[in-house]
Amino acid sequence: MLSRLYKNILVIGGNASGLAAASQARRENPDADITVLESGDYISYGSCVLPYYVSGIVKDLSSLFTYSPSFFEEKRKIRILKNHRVVSINIFKKEVTANIISGNTGSGSSLTGYQTDKNENTAQGNIINVAYDRLVICSGASPVKPCIPGIDAKGVLGFWDVKDALVLKKYIETQSPREAVIIGGGSVGLLIAEALAVTGLKVTIVETKNRIFTDYEEEITSVFEEKLHNCGIKVLTSNRVDSINYNRESGHVFSISAVPTKSVTEEKIEIAAQLVIVAAGVRPNTGFFGTGSLDIGENDAIKVNQKQQTSHVNIFAAGDCCLVKNLVTGSWDYIPSAGNAIKAGRVAGANAAGADEVFEGSVGTKVDKVLGLEIARTGIGLNKAVDYRFNAFKITENFSSHIKSLPGAENITMTLIVDMSTRRILGAQMIGKDGVGKRIDVFAAAITNEMTVDRAYMLDLSYAPSIATAPDAVTRICGKAISALKSKRF
Repeated sequence: MLSRLYKNILVIGGNASGLAAASQARRENPDADITVLESGDYISYGSCVLPYYVSGIVKDLSSLFTYSPSFFEEKRKIRILKNHRVVSINIFKKEVTANIISGNTGSGSSLTGYQTDKNENTAQGNIINVAYDRLVICSGASPVKPCIPGIDAKGVLGFWDVKDALVLKKYIETQSPREAVIIGGGSVGLLIAEALAVTGLKVTIVETKNRIFTDYEEEITSVFEEKLHNCGIKVLTSNRVDSINYNRESGHVFSISAVPTKSVTEEKIEIAAQLVIVAAGVRPNTGFFGTGSLDIGENDAIKVNQKQQTSHVNIFAAGDCCLVKNLVTGSWDYIPSAGNAIKAGRVAGANAAGADEVFEGSVGTKVDKVLGLEIARTGIGLNKAVDYRFNAFKITENFSSHIKSLPGAENITMTLIVDMSTRRILGAQMIGKDGVGKRIDVFAAAITNEMTVDRAYMLDLSYAPSIATAPDAVTRICGKAISALKSKRF
């Protein structure tokens, strides 16, 4: 078998995509020597649940972990080496150099068979060189650290992984901040804003763009902004943080200064804050392999083909460090998500072990639940549709989540983007208290299969008075779009 040629498989990254890759490589080749290098202390956890740990809804941190290192080592014969930060890749020697950050190599694992230079120590630990036959890069992404004066003050924290959640929770418990500022109005910023509000903090979100959740249509975000206002969370859009102000003696932050993004005078607004969370987006962790060794694209993410193979034949990549084919536009975009990471990781791991599998791509489906509202999207928005020269139009309507005569019925605001020429559904977005996740998945399947609005209208969707209306909201908005196409009223 071809898989027998690749006995030594090395995976960089010990979370969703990396562990999916390692596990699939093991299924494909039971005899392979498979090692995972993880830069941090933790593996196999869902970072999306971390805000609920900060708020106290999740009490037990251990419940966030799906599998332990010992599970992979004992059940799947996959070596897990934690606290091993990869600092370079030599594609010609087929060798990775890693820095052992704290000397912790995992749960009982040894470095037997690895080349270790005992004389080459750094401030953080030993340097080791690890050989591979096939390499899978699943290095993920890291939060962007803006260049803002005072960004390193005490009480200015990031929020991305388990360590960040532990630090934030301890800071709240020990320092008792009263006011917090979130830099960034995306998913991470809004989820942590809710978590801080639950703990009793007064929260302000500062966003440079003219609205939060900018990957959504304005009709959707306006509903959410009203909810934030009603819950006492202040949103300051079209403003950027100009400086973070801190006490020169203690080093602790006490306020931020913001300026309008389009103002000529740059009149400053000062907002009191004893805690600042930086949630200004993420970037792929790709800097460690240097320039020229692998092809990179948008946002410095790794370019791959649909077999998850990079520009080098023996190196594969998956997850938040690489690009994904957008099934609507055909372009290769940066679409970080757990679902994409796991599926692409499985393909990368299988192919690294000698298989010939394909990850077709993504329609960019996502859903969040913040302040009791589900907000979801799939496909592309109107502006992107126009950019890609679709003859697109948008329709927005409100529908009931279920039969109004039953308790709990709430409005769902839905937006549908359709190509007028082909009648193909290009995108769907919605927000509401209930039933949004169920319906966005219908559109995700429809868009993936390039369905027209007419075919989607005819889908046999489930109905019960306490779950849906007859016809369902999905059917109704498709019907509205069909009527608009017929009358040419857009």
